[in-house]
Amino acid sequence: MSTARPAESVARGAELFRGFASRRHAVGLLAVLAVAGSGATAHADDRESTGAIVGKITVLNRQAIDAYQHLDFDAAIRILNEALELSDRASLRQHSIRARTYLTLGIVNLGGLKQREAALRDFRKALEIEPEIRISPGLANPEIQGAFDEAIASLASGGGDELAPERALVHAPVSSSPAGQPVPIVVTADKDLDASAIVLRYRAAAGGVFSDLLMERGPTGAYEAAIPAAATNGPQVAYLIEARKADGSVLTSRGSAASPLVVTLVAPSPSPGAAVQESAPPPRGPARRLYVAILGGTGAGVVSGTGEETRGSVSTSSIDWARAGHLAPQIGWFVRPRLLIGLQARLQLVSGAKEYHPPNPQPGECGSDATCSPFTGAFAGLAKLSWFLTQPGSAFQPYVSFSAGGGTIRHVSQVVAPAKCGPNADETCVDTVAGGPLLFGPGFGFQLRLTNAIGIVGELVGLVGMPDFTANIDLDVGVAFRL
Repeated sequence: MSTARPAESVARGAELFRGFASRRHAVGLLAVLAVAGSGATAHADDRESTGAIVGKITVLNRQAIDAYQHLDFDAAIRILNEALELSDRASLRQHSIRARTYLTLGIVNLGGLKQREAALRDFRKALEIEPEIRISPGLANPEIQGAFDEAIASLASGGGDELAPERALVHAPVSSSPAGQPVPIVVTADKDLDASAIVLRYRAAAGGVFSDLLMERGPTGAYEAAIPAAATNGPQVAYLIEARKADGSVLTSRGSAASPLVVTLVAPSPSPGAAVQESAPPPRGPARRLYVAILGGTGAGVVSGTGEETRGSVSTSSIDWARAGHLAPQIGWFVRPRLLIGLQARLQLVSGAKEYHPPNPQPGECGSDATCSPFTGAFAGLAKLSWFLTQPGSAFQPYVSFSAGGGTIRHVSQVVAPAKCGPNADETCVDTVAGGPLLFGPGFGFQLRLTNAIGIVGELVGLVGMPDFTANIDLDVGVAFRL
């Protein structure tokens, strides 16, 4: 019995050890599977993310081709640059969709913008990523196919390995330009140049030091700037273009300080017939054209005195409305490009005054029924000078004016009368109060030109009446014509 028990104990121990080991293997196997599963999920997520970005770039390429086929080349360039930037951010620099994007960019640059060097650069980039890529038959023409074949040949001969300045900064040098005018400079930087700034450096003929001008990226992706007119008054102006890193060091350049690009400045050539025009008297331009305006509005002001029918004094010193409105047609002539002399009428329609019944009417006073009817209109004529504050070609043209003339401005005001007013002689009297007959005052307005001949006009006109005092402001709007 004593020997059997140890043997049995050993057997049981071995069985327990085998069970424990099996459980450890199971746990380890589960851990490995969990890690592998999470890794597989992560890879699946990465594939899904990459697939989504490739899909988006594919859509952008289709949009660019559609814009190109509708002759909107600037939009196509913007869309393709967006696609390239998206592939950069997604680390798809060697993906076939990036090659397809460069291929489309080359087609737009050559077929649309006629930039052959830029197109050759784009074709080479596409082929470097995917040597077997080809142009779709629907987008190829002899010119595009020829440039693409040239790009294939240059890569085969080893010509596409080095990023030369002519490829890094694609620029057509400006050889001549009119003197005294800005000289526009345009350059296209290679996408792989990784420049922090593109700088235009220029030097006038008499200057010894180059001035720097930061070039701005335009809607087509090209960088643009202009040599100022102040530097183009001599026989020549020199310039160069530098691509710089963030620390200011130069990556590459077109031209150099020792050997810059030179622009010959020439006097602007006269147009045909200029000599005949110089000998003839200068023609009358738009500054001497006929001006016709039809305005309408209303006004308000302070009045004093008495009512015209009731002879009652004004009962309040508040501002009264010149009811109900008026027309203010104007005709004038531009004696100078910004000076208008004209005549303006003020045809007022008056409403709101009440009929008046005098307490002791004289025979024939206010008609057979002794009922005095108020005025229903007023007229004034004004001479007007207007000075426009901007040049004649401006779309928005504010102006100041001064008017003087004669006539009447009527306001409707409550008055204190010896009798009541209204149909039943039981209402408070409201009568017209006249200002004038001498009228004068300043004004301010604007003209918004819709075409060369038609514009919208708005103005505020202040008029002071004497000796019957009134201080009135009219608000008028309407349409003006230059004939």
